[in-house]
Amino acid sequence: MTERSDPIRGSRYRPVAGNQIAILIACRNGANTIAGAVSAARATGAPVYVVSDASTDGTAREAATAGAAVLELTRNVGKPAALHEGYVRFGLGGLFRAVVILDDDVLVAPDFLDRALEQLSERVAIVVGHNVTWWPHERRWNPWLAKRAYSYWNYQAVVRRLQSHFNVMNCISGSNSLYRTELLDVLLPQQPPYIVDDTYWVLETHRRGLGRVVYAPRAVAHLQDPTNGRDWYKQNLRWLWGTFQGIIGHRVGRRNTRFDRAYLLLMLHWVLYVAGAPVTLWLLATAGPGLGVGLLFLLGGHALWVALASWRLRRPRLLLFLPVIVVADQLYRVIMVHALVKAIRQPTVDRCVWDSPARFAVPAGSDA
Repeated sequence: MTERSDPIRGSRYRPVAGNQIAILIACRNGANTIAGAVSAARATGAPVYVVSDASTDGTAREAATAGAAVLELTRNVGKPAALHEGYVRFGLGGLFRAVVILDDDVLVAPDFLDRALEQLSERVAIVVGHNVTWWPHERRWNPWLAKRAYSYWNYQAVVRRLQSHFNVMNCISGSNSLYRTELLDVLLPQQPPYIVDDTYWVLETHRRGLGRVVYAPRAVAHLQDPTNGRDWYKQNLRWLWGTFQGIIGHRVGRRNTRFDRAYLLLMLHWVLYVAGAPVTLWLLATAGPGLGVGLLFLLGGHALWVALASWRLRRPRLLLFLPVIVVADQLYRVIMVHALVKAIRQPTVDRCVWDSPARFAVPAGSDA
């Protein structure tokens, strides 16, 4: 059956004022980071609600001291279920018209809500924040933070902006996005069958015509990212596993909609991207005397993008990480294949639960 290209189906939402927004955080054992996250969130002017998912450290105490209303769960239920429990127990659906869901280590800018509201037109259901890697001075030479800082910039500058314009965004920032409460009333009671909860939410929003999903490039959120290779690999594997689970479970590409057609183009890009690695290695291996020229050509293409990123991010040292970024880019293709195999073998999960990468302390009042 052919569907409309833009599956909005007439959905129009009411206007939302700044004082009609709450911030909700689900956290397990985040005592080192939750105070900083709550303090930054409160600086936006919105009330902050924290659900401690059976934490065994001082998460609840730190969150309450920083100014959040806290709900303590006695059983570990996972992020999606904890968010739903907090949403219901705090009565957020009846008290507010929109809720920002943050991770417990995210530092949003003071104007995050104002910038997000700029994008919240009557047909928009989700506004996605702008990810920036928190790259503190004491970790300025960490190669994994450098790689993630570059990846965020590259993805958001090209793919996310284009997808937002055409309302075909296939993934959102589960760590810093704004949702209409009418949407959360529908999505939160459902247990996501994928390892990434926001993958399920964005696909359901598109499939059920619940509203547009847009990107707010000026709604800045600083994120803690993996600081070692093992955590970097595992986090990317989980994200991509969830992405492929969503493609399989929601039968993406099998309907005649704008979203499906755009996703098919994205998947074609992925195929060419992954295939490019062995082709590149083969060309270099058979280059003979032209090996040096081939390597310079490979590095040159990446160098242009990295130079642009270092300028836009105001991080000149990013250029020094060019070799790391190139190697990690090849490794990312391996992760994509690994994730696809994993999704084929396990297309759903019973509970959306995972272990977060190692995090470093964020004192309350930290400046990202």
